[in-house]
Amino acid sequence: MPIKYGSNANEYLPEQILAVIESGTMPLAAVRQWKQLSVEQLAGRSGVSVATIEGAEAGRELSLEAQVNLAWVLGVGADLFHE
Repeated sequence: MPIKYGSNANEYLPEQILAVIESGTMPLAAVRQWKQLSVEQLAGRSGVSVATIEGAEAGRELSLEAQVNLAWVLGVGADLFHE
């Protein structure tokens, strides 16, 4: 099932991004790179620390607050970051 994103959740992530995620890349890293943001830029816009983002991209779990903040900045559903 395609993953919805966008402010109205009426758009779907491109197939190429879904393929990257399915190949084993953490969803946060895949979407961040697709949006052409560095970890530092994402941290600055979301209020989530660089260390937390790097940890999540390495497989550590995010708090609900971090999930929501990152999802809002990236324009995706927060459930994308929860396994």
